[in-house]
Amino acid sequence: MEEDNVNVNARWLMPPEGVIKINVHSFFTDQQLPNGNQSGIGVVCRNSRGDILRILGGSLCIENRRNNEYNAFMEGLKVAFVRNYTNIILEADHLDAYWDWIHSAIIGAPPQHARIVQQLNQRKADKNFHSVTRLVAPEDNHLAAYVAQYGAENWKHMVRFRRPFGRIMEIWISDMGLGEIGPQFEVLLEEEINMGLAQGEVEDPQVGQEGEASGSSGESNDLGLEDPEDLDLLDANLAMQE
Repeated sequence: MEEDNVNVNARWLMPPEGVIKINVHSFFTDQQLPNGNQSGIGVVCRNSRGDILRILGGSLCIENRRNNEYNAFMEGLKVAFVRNYTNIILEADHLDAYWDWIHSAIIGAPPQHARIVQQLNQRKADKNFHSVTRLVAPEDNHLAAYVAQYGAENWKHMVRFRRPFGRIMEIWISDMGLGEIGPQFEVLLEEEINMGLAQGEVEDPQVGQEGEASGSSGESNDLGLEDPEDLDLLDANLAMQE
């Protein structure tokens, strides 16, 4: 029997020039994780080239699913305010929270969420700030979703990642349409190949042309996996702290 074709359309789409796209996601589980968390939030900011400008992940220790979804929106707007991103697209994949927030000016908000919704509307009303809020499919928000779950599993506050690493780098490369990731796809320096030959570590080198793509606005020029155990990749200060 013939199999159905797979959807091969682009997923994450770059914003227009001069616009910052901020993807947010709320992770929530009914069963506590080993560290006691039930929730996490992921925030990923990218420019019109797709360069990652900011990654935040962690937990606010919120025990209500909808409230955590609202706070995911808020964390994205906070980053925009602190970093002076005045023209943004805010994307999330939480249908109910998105619908309730967008229509709150007409139908109001549930009492238990009224404060956070009021704060979200106050941010949107800032005349010095232009934002468009969009609902996207989960597969178009894969990176923020991974960061949210990773943050929930590891921290009880929001943490700023200095640059992409491990699975985060892999998802970013996929979002950018830059192919596969793995040792055979890494770009090596000619000196490294020659050293390997001299030491008998390389038998049949394939020297490629050095690429220019970067996952974090020029901090790294190769597409290899970073070591996820390297704690220098993480800034363990609170996310809003510079």
